[in-house]
Amino acid sequence: MIARLSVVVFFSLSVLHVQAQPRPRKVFISADMEGITGVVQPAQLGPEGFEYGRAREWMTAEVNAAIAGIRAAGAAEIVVCDSHGNGQSVLIDRLPDDVRIVRGFPRPLEMMQGIDESFAAAVFIGYHASEWTANAVRGHTISSARLLGVKLNGMEVSEGIYNAALAGQFGVPVAFVSGDRLAVTQVQRIAPAAEGAIVKEPYGYHTAMTLTPARGQALIREGLSRAMGKLGSLQPYRIRTPIELEVGFKLTIDAERAAFVPGLSRSDAHNVKGSFKDMTEITKLLQVLTSLELP
Repeated sequence: MIARLSVVVFFSLSVLHVQAQPRPRKVFISADMEGITGVVQPAQLGPEGFEYGRAREWMTAEVNAAIAGIRAAGAAEIVVCDSHGNGQSVLIDRLPDDVRIVRGFPRPLEMMQGIDESFAAAVFIGYHASEWTANAVRGHTISSARLLGVKLNGMEVSEGIYNAALAGQFGVPVAFVSGDRLAVTQVQRIAPAAEGAIVKEPYGYHTAMTLTPARGQALIREGLSRAMGKLGSLQPYRIRTPIELEVGFKLTIDAERAAFVPGLSRSDAHNVKGSFKDMTEITKLLQVLTSLELP
């Protein structure tokens, strides 16, 4: 009887021990290029630019710095969403073998494709400020070519704020953001507990005082290490639903066509507005409005 009781007690304690093991933490990295250290002009932002190859290396190194900072705190699974241009800017052969990468466009959740409720945190690397932010380096929201800006519930949003709201729909908080000072400040306004790395001081749309790539990478690595220590206390950014959306187009003809979409109406020559149930619905809509090639 004593031997049987010992077996039962041992088995029970073993079950409790297994149940007490924490679930491995997953982190989602969304990486853009305009906010990468050293990036200031089109010469770094597309295949036709003389420094694009170098900028891809800087971007990849900053993603790796983020991964190193995250791994130092014990995160077990990382997804990297390549979110600049055609979604193929990160040099994936230079990333750790166990990282998964989202590449290519179009995709329904844009810069946050792959996010879901299983992630403990979202991390934004190389982010920039919004279109209407004075002196921001390459400021825009979603499409620098087609959009004047995006408002959610009356608030002008940067891609950082927009993507924080999208992550928040899945209950995922923003833990970290890197970019120029204005980009970092905008995200921390709605996610004040998020860590940030300011890698350049913006002077204008195509001008900044920048750190060296090595120094920028060090700040990102150190900042992520601190951010991972806050995971238990971070809160997701949730916005009121239904969401009132307003989209501004640079060309009035684009606003005219957008108003043909059910649920959207014209508010003036450049803007359309509508009410939508959540961020995923809005993101799919904006992907269509900004990716269609129209004459």
